[in-house]
Formats: sequence, C-alpha cells, structure tokens
Amino acid sequence: MGTHYTRHMDTPPKPFQQLTALTGPESIERAQALTEALKAIPDLQRWLREQRQHVVRTLHERDGISYTDMAPALRVKPERVSGIARGHSRSSRKGGPAS
Repeated sequence: MGTHYTRHMDTPPKPFQQLTALTGPESIERAQALTEALKAIPDLQRWLREQRQHVVRTLHERDGISYTDMAPALRVKPERVSGIARGHSRSSRKGGPAS
C-alpha cells in the first residue's frame, strides 16, 4: 500500500503568512511549535467564525447591507450569509461542534 503525499507548500496561504515564524532549521523545538499550532486550529477556526459573524451582522444591522448583496463577495448563497449572521456553522451539520 503506497503513501500519498501532497505537494509541499513553501509558504502558508496568504492570510497565514505570519506563521512563517515557525520555519527555520529542523529541530525538536520547531516540531513542538508546529504541533502546538496544529492543535490550536479548532480554536483559530472558532475565532475566525465569530469574527466573520460579527462583521456580517454589523454590515447588515448598522449599514443595511442585505445578505443578498454580501453573498457574492463571500462566495456563498444569501441563505448561507443569513446562517453566518445567526451563528450557524456548517460543521454542526456534520456532527462537529457548532459555533
């Protein structure tokens, strides 16, 4: 049975490029730092969802921007923008934690 490897990325995706601070010579300390960063991903996702919800609600309530108008920019349907504003998470439909 073969092992499948994905193409190695030299740098993280654009929003996370500050994580390159976790690069450097291979060491146990670097492996530990990367492990801790990986373990924190659920917390990062929760924070990002909460921030996005806050922005969507503010734009809708304060600025009167409709979910229909926001949807193309977020690359989702208006119904999904409404769900984001209410704090509904797609992961809750898959059995994961809702936030």
